[in-house]
Amino acid sequence: MGATGEFDVEKQGYINDQWVLGDSMGMGRAGDALARMALEVSPPFTIGVTGKWGSGKTSVLRRAFATLGGLPISQSLQLGGDSTELTEGDFEKLQHQKNSRNEELSWSNELHFAAGQCLCIWYSPWQHQNADNPLIPLLQEIRAQYGVKRKWLEKSKALNRQGGLAALKLLEHTIDAVLSLTMGKPVKLAVGISENVRKSWRENNPENLAQASDGQRFHLLFEDAVIALLNDLAGTDDADHSRLIIFIDDLDRCEEKSVVSLLEAIKLYLGTRRCVFVLGVDDMAVAGALKRHWQGRDDDHNREYLEKLFQATVPVPLPREKNLQDLIVRQLQFHKFPSDVVEDLAKDITSLLEPNPRKVKNFLNSLCAVWQVLRCKAMETPEKCRHLVMFQYLRQYHRPVWRILERQPRLLPELHRVLAADDLQLPHPGIPENLDQDDLRMTREIFSRAFSHVLKDTTQDRLLDSKEGERSS
Repeated sequence: MGATGEFDVEKQGYINDQWVLGDSMGMGRAGDALARMALEVSPPFTIGVTGKWGSGKTSVLRRAFATLGGLPISQSLQLGGDSTELTEGDFEKLQHQKNSRNEELSWSNELHFAAGQCLCIWYSPWQHQNADNPLIPLLQEIRAQYGVKRKWLEKSKALNRQGGLAALKLLEHTIDAVLSLTMGKPVKLAVGISENVRKSWRENNPENLAQASDGQRFHLLFEDAVIALLNDLAGTDDADHSRLIIFIDDLDRCEEKSVVSLLEAIKLYLGTRRCVFVLGVDDMAVAGALKRHWQGRDDDHNREYLEKLFQATVPVPLPREKNLQDLIVRQLQFHKFPSDVVEDLAKDITSLLEPNPRKVKNFLNSLCAVWQVLRCKAMETPEKCRHLVMFQYLRQYHRPVWRILERQPRLLPELHRVLAADDLQLPHPGIPENLDQDDLRMTREIFSRAFSHVLKDTTQDRLLDSKEGERSS
């Protein structure tokens, strides 16, 4: 399964954890809706796309990025590294993909036109979290990806060379201005530094660098640079409908200082009338980072901070159960699980596991690896296969239960009784009588908790039966 494709079960038996543009999990519509939202909001605007680890945030963001015409370039992790050049064949392939996506979307001509006027930037702060100031690598990304977008547009229309040079010059001055916001140690820049700022830095004169108006100066420079970039790409000096859309992913993987620095930069300096920010975040992890960074602030203050930063939050939807089951069935068939049990196994797995794409893939890969090790004729029965799924679930997610069964396999009948919702008050012939009853009750409780989300609620059933009997009488 490539980053832009789908899992090919005929060629691969194990699913990697790369993001996808396709819709194998039934979440593609969320990415398309996010793209449309980015076109319809009134900038400045910041959207938070929230979801737990492994929920599919990156795939949703990447789908929106591609839908809006973002170009998937690979860039050096070193500040100032050159972007990977796209070949002529790459441009033709991307154009074909863009045309196909336009046909799928069923958007109005106005929306397609608006998407074509956007400059979309993909930025991963986790790759740059050791930078002295998060604004510098972000601006470098804008500069590099603007260059690729401009080259793309030159294939289909003539652009004013002077307009492009002027836009780049403004962006360089904007990067220069970041120096006045970064105090403590010099920053090695990849673009030219204006002579006045260079001289002030050499003289180490903080008064020349930290004026009260520095933040406002940077904000205005950034806004002018964005307008110049967008007007150049649109081929007009009056492209008010165009916008810069910046997708930021993996923020919750960064250290606390980097998280706060970037959020503060967005809030204080980058909120201009042409900018839309789309951040994929685990809001609980980010709130935790804020709490650790600002010791003494309570949870309410941190939550209010995020609410003020994001004008809207969009939760990543759960994958569709049928899509998950179809994916599981295809992989089990590849590994030659008995054909008469694969659908039941898929239902078992989706019932047992949290509907988290990363966890499902990880469990499925692990299960298939164990199957290949243990596979023999005796294993190829529906009962043994379902036992394998249950044991793999316990091994990965309930280690204490798994260790109990490893050390005392004679308790397996008791686990079966718990899963079958048998009457636990009656003695079981498979359980030795000399077992301590208190220990046995505790073991049953551990077993029940491990499977509580899939066990039948017999108490609720009895209540329903009782009420039905009262109605009948």
